Amino acid sequence: MVMNQVYVAFLHPLNFFESWQECNINGGYLASIESPAEQALVEKAMAKARNQTAVYYVGGTAIGRDGRWMWIGLNKEFAHRGYRNFYHDELNNISRGQNCLTVGNWDKPNRGKWDELECTTKVDGYICAFPAAADSAFVDARG
Repeated sequence: MVMNQVYVAFLHPLNFFESWQECNINGGYLASIESPAEQALVEKAMAKARNQTAVYYVGGTAIGRDGRWMWIGLNKEFAHRGYRNFYHDELNNISRGQNCLTVGNWDKPNRGKWDELECTTKVDGYICAFPAAADSAFVDARG
């Protein structure tokens, strides 16, 4: 339901769990990306932020079932053949425990590609999804 969502990038260094709570406290959830259209909205939110090299958490996680990814805000498993945008070979869990999804790790033209990271790692920010009717007075970035 892309048309019913507003995506906002916040520049506030937090880990995945803190980011998840911040989105929830503010009436949203960590962004899910189930289509190219949602990917475009996430990238647009990233472009509006004041830091063009920032890395952000989104709502993808494999916490509790290593390798089994879900969108935490939707309480929904990644579709078996659904949209995915991992950077080449980045669904590798190279250090075990890389169970949280980030975007923004790569230079253009791969800026929106996904990467997995350890959930306790603080990154530059996070991207929340809000109902379109939500007050977006705090839009662009915090920090």
